[in-house]
Amino acid sequence: MARIEEKRKKKKGFGIGKFLIIVVVLALVLAGGKVLIEKYGLLGLVGGDIMDDITPIAGGDSDFSREFPDSKRVNILFLGTNSGLSDTMMVFSFDTELKRVDEISVPRDTYYERPNFPGAAYQKINSVYETEGFQGCAQAVSNVLGGVPIHFYAQITDEGVAHVVDAMGGIEMNVPMDMNYEDPAQNLYIHLTAGPQVLDGAHAVQYLRFRSGYPTADLGRVNAQQEFLKEAFKQSVGFGFPKVAAAAAKEVTSDITPRMAVRIGSEAAGMSAESFAAWTIPGVPNMMNGASYYVSDRAATAEMMRQIYSMTAEQDAETGEKDG
Repeated sequence: MARIEEKRKKKKGFGIGKFLIIVVVLALVLAGGKVLIEKYGLLGLVGGDIMDDITPIAGGDSDFSREFPDSKRVNILFLGTNSGLSDTMMVFSFDTELKRVDEISVPRDTYYERPNFPGAAYQKINSVYETEGFQGCAQAVSNVLGGVPIHFYAQITDEGVAHVVDAMGGIEMNVPMDMNYEDPAQNLYIHLTAGPQVLDGAHAVQYLRFRSGYPTADLGRVNAQQEFLKEAFKQSVGFGFPKVAAAAAKEVTSDITPRMAVRIGSEAAGMSAESFAAWTIPGVPNMMNGASYYVSDRAATAEMMRQIYSMTAEQDAETGEKDG
């Protein structure tokens, strides 16, 4: 894989193309919504208050939802899965009024007590997908975030991420360290050299899965995933929307209907690459019963979510990319 000798030239294309959720479902939702509507005559699918047509799949009757009854945020749970586990868990919270997206990461080792499932591994939140599917994951993440409503889910495998990144022509990244790790049992082989380079699909997956070299392990990987997402978000502006969207559509599983994708896309028209902030739930690593967990600070997490939900236009203008 060649290093970058000069920065790639941006191709001219759809000026409002966006990259969210590693250009997965939100490539269809947030990227080019206005183009879809105007070019393909889909104006009849939009109009009215979008929240009137959305029912949460989790957290709809929580105290948090009752605290913010008039919120115009659409929350999409993204799951990156591998071998039956959700190795990546993120909530993309799209404020339809402020035209802003907040991404909230939930580390895969987050402690989540499950009395009906004995064993240390089953007390990690990434195991919920294996036993309870999308609905169980949505409820678990909502609970960890203090009752925040989850409206939709989107899921993609490692192979799917690789295909979408290849459709984009790769992602330009500065790999912070030499990354070397092998686990034949998982068929996982990671070998990346430090420095600026364009990651193709296979190497992007290696970058996203690497965790052993970070002092904070899972938190280090979460931060790396967020950096990857930010770069991909910025670099997607100018990429040919139809090609990337077609690749994403083939690789993702979601309960977002085409009609709803167009509606959300229409709300996102006019967003800029700066309309994005990344957060991680507060907490600390801890050993319990011989297993390593990330123990979230529930009070601090609830406060973080209130801060996100209480964002005003003035605060939005002052907020840069935020890691909570």
